Amino acid sequence: MGYRDGTVSAPEIAEILLEFRTELAAPPQRVFAALTRAEGLSRWLCDRARSEPRTGGRLVLRWTRTDASPQPFEGRWVEFRPPSRCAFEGGHAGYPGGSAGRVEFELAAVRPGTVAVTRHRLPRRPEYEPIAEAYRAAWPRALARLARSVDPAAVPDLDQPVE
Repeated sequence: MGYRDGTVSAPEIAEILLEFRTELAAPPQRVFAALTRAEGLSRWLCDRARSEPRTGGRLVLRWTRTDASPQPFEGRWVEFRPPSRCAFEGGHAGYPGGSAGRVEFELAAVRPGTVAVTRHRLPRRPEYEPIAEAYRAAWPRALARLARSVDPAAVPDLDQPVE
């Protein structure tokens, strides 16, 4: 589409957007650590994790349940701004084109803790519809585990700052 000044807009990319708002009784620094460090991720998102918490850093997530994929999720941190924003992209061969989309976390300090907005972006294509439905059900359960995992009494080691 062209504009009067001669510039051209990029075509809009159709996507499926899953968005969740979670109130957490912990400060943003603690929540950010739980979202980005391997030990934090292993407490709420997956069974085992490896994370290089920085822009461009590698992220590997594994699940061991009997119904889980035997393939690990492999990705990269594509945005990393402690303690307010981070995002990763990745997947494995079980996803169309190997991509599970983009997951973004945005944190804001509120009294007495943090509001986290989680956005999972997937391509708007027929093969992603069942994947989106599965994530639509799974994210609320995972975010409830996140809320429990950032309890200062339960995980005191997450208070160290992430740089």
